[in-house]
Amino acid sequence: MNSKIPALTQASSPQSLDEFLEEMEKGPQTFKWDALLVFDRFAANKLLTQEYIDRIGIEDEFFPTLPDDTVKVGNGIEHVLIGLELDKPLLSFENANILDPLGKLQMRLVGGKHLEVMERYLEGEPVRVVNALKVYNAATFGLLDMNIRLLQAQGSVEGNGKVLLDVDKAFDHMFSGGGTDLEKQQLGIYFKQVFATWREKNVNFTQFPLSEIVVSEGSLFNPGQFRLGTHTAQGGDVLGSENYGNGAVVVFVAMKDSKAGDMPSSNGALLYMLPDAANLYTSNLVLSQKFITEVIRSGLNKFEWIKGKFDVAPLPGERYKLVANASVTTHVPFQYSDLGSGGTVRPWRWKLSVDGVNPQLFTMGDELVFEGRSLKARWHSTSNVGGVVRWTQTGNNDAGHTRTLGIHATASIDASYTFTLSDAGLLKFKLADDFKVTVDISIEDNWGDGDAADDAKANSRALIGELESTLKVAFRKNAEEIMDIEFEVDALRLNNLLFRGENVVDPRDVSMPTDLTLLGNLAPKRTSLVISPSEPIVASGQVIEFTAESELGGVTWKVENLPGEEGETGEFSDSSNGRYTAPSDLALRAEGHRRLIVTATRGDLVSRVLVSVVPSQVTVNPWVAVVNVGMSHSLSAATPHPGGLTWDTPKLGAIAPDDDLLNPGGYKYTAPVKLPEREADDPLYHISLRLDSVTVHPAAGGPAATIDMLVVGSKNANYWLEPKGLPDGRVELPFYKTHREDGKIAVPEPVEWTVLRGSGIVDQATRVYTPAPNNSEQFVIIAAFYNDGESTDTVDYVVLPMPLVPVQRYAEILNPAIKEVCDGE
Repeated sequence: MNSKIPALTQASSPQSLDEFLEEMEKGPQTFKWDALLVFDRFAANKLLTQEYIDRIGIEDEFFPTLPDDTVKVGNGIEHVLIGLELDKPLLSFENANILDPLGKLQMRLVGGKHLEVMERYLEGEPVRVVNALKVYNAATFGLLDMNIRLLQAQGSVEGNGKVLLDVDKAFDHMFSGGGTDLEKQQLGIYFKQVFATWREKNVNFTQFPLSEIVVSEGSLFNPGQFRLGTHTAQGGDVLGSENYGNGAVVVFVAMKDSKAGDMPSSNGALLYMLPDAANLYTSNLVLSQKFITEVIRSGLNKFEWIKGKFDVAPLPGERYKLVANASVTTHVPFQYSDLGSGGTVRPWRWKLSVDGVNPQLFTMGDELVFEGRSLKARWHSTSNVGGVVRWTQTGNNDAGHTRTLGIHATASIDASYTFTLSDAGLLKFKLADDFKVTVDISIEDNWGDGDAADDAKANSRALIGELESTLKVAFRKNAEEIMDIEFEVDALRLNNLLFRGENVVDPRDVSMPTDLTLLGNLAPKRTSLVISPSEPIVASGQVIEFTAESELGGVTWKVENLPGEEGETGEFSDSSNGRYTAPSDLALRAEGHRRLIVTATRGDLVSRVLVSVVPSQVTVNPWVAVVNVGMSHSLSAATPHPGGLTWDTPKLGAIAPDDDLLNPGGYKYTAPVKLPEREADDPLYHISLRLDSVTVHPAAGGPAATIDMLVVGSKNANYWLEPKGLPDGRVELPFYKTHREDGKIAVPEPVEWTVLRGSGIVDQATRVYTPAPNNSEQFVIIAAFYNDGESTDTVDYVVLPMPLVPVQRYAEILNPAIKEVCDGE
């Protein structure tokens, strides 16, 4: 069950990049799969956010307002849910399992109203009262918590394969609005039923694609089969750890015509593929050494002089190398000529010439091997590369003699290649600085006799030196030519393979300790507009600055309602400037929040974000709650400002940080076990009821917000109010008690009426509450105390959530049989 708190254990520290690469050097890490596609919770949630925003305005795909409903949780408690609005799904991985793609899925409730109603039967009739009032927005959200398995659309890829998150397939639903685990579970069932209804309407409605594995015929990067797992980060399953909830989605991929690999036996069997860094890595592509060796061999075939000359050969420990299956000879257009003469009595002359040579680059059995995070070429050859034409003449009557002498070359090439990324995102080779080539040239020792031959031989040392230098340059050129291999592992291909939509991989670091690892981040396409902030929350009437990064120039801004909604949107006073002013508190009064679409446009490029407008600098939940002496209630508060909040200690009860995982950053209020004695001049209700306020201040300064805790002490259940909403907005407050003989009767005078919170008055004679005109309260608390001169518990109270809940809707809540629905709902 997802309500269980994980056991506290010692968290292992996240690995640094160097530590990660050292682990990778110990051996293959892909479990015989060709590739591992890894992206963490932040990347996954960014994808979900983008997908959610992309659905704005698409009928039957953007989450609508949830249907109003009532959830009975037992013991007379009902939760009335009105106009709830869900935000995007977000993943975490504290429950990850590499053998079972589990994740924790949470969705925030960013709009709507939630009333907790208590029903009890008195004199055979139901009496219902409001015990708590919550209004959700983006700052003080409710939290729906679920477990989920990620889905693979096709385990073998014939068409494009997708990694899906299907909200309808979630399980173990719990909603934070409940007071106990049982209530949270029962409220969770309501959301489960909503998702099932949505899916019946449109199967795509609840599905969010995380990645898309694209088939490309003729490419080495052509997936054939894949499997899914989720992997917990170091400390990700340890409550209290900075890494709690962190983890990754792992896609195990076998290319076409490859066999599927093995699955790790446990989370610990697989190295966590996202090492720690100041600028966090959120994605990694790991290519097995076997597969990348095939990729390199394919890349070498680009060059005619080496095409088809290397085979992949296995090594112990599932390592691989490339071995030459034949020798390779290349032509070097080396041109050389020299001449000399001498002798006085009998003159002599000689000439030497070379017209091109054909050296061997490597011989059969030479290797390309992976070593020290690089690919090393160790090539050696000894061969006859050509000939020197020697001509000698002795005496004026000698016609001269020509002889061709063989040129022998012993060559050694030691080159190291590391992988690097070009500015265009191409994966390329880089020749390391330790490149070394040696060439030893010798000429066949068949020069002949005489002064001419001896002098030619002596002067051939210049030929040897020049040829050795020329061959070294030529061999280096061949070695450098390998750097021109343009592997298919480029940024564009990776983006198609891993992700969809406007998000792409921005690769940062590539290395090949054994398998190839390409670490990077998920980022918007460089050709798109990037709006910042991406998930803004702004207080009503306040100003926020939007920016849009674009390489193509200025943008135009606009703000509009969500499809089907109406009302004030706020404005950009200058459409060419990102300075936005949110709508006023008055525009939020009916719903307590607004969500609006901000659009930036530059030519054909369009980008959108959802801006959430909340009613004040500090928003709280609940607004009001009833709690018995000695009991507790969860509280939450938030501000759109980064400075945080300060919670004041209440006068009667106590507050402390809440350990409920569904109330992150919240507090828990605990009422006193006994109410203080009433002072002589206090109202009578002080004997049994007290209003204990919890005040929350923004640390940056500004207006505070208050949570009203109505603490109930001694109270006689046989005295009760039955509020009845009137069409004109007033509320009747009949006050009843149980009589021994007559049953239900009206409580006689004297009754002391007190409006504890809010304005307006209760007419003593008619017992009707009339709200003050033009008041700004969203709820009122009223107490009635029957003063018989001796009793301490002849009291009742009522929370009137009006005008937040229209009077007709309030009447229906108090008496479901009325079945009246407010206009506009």
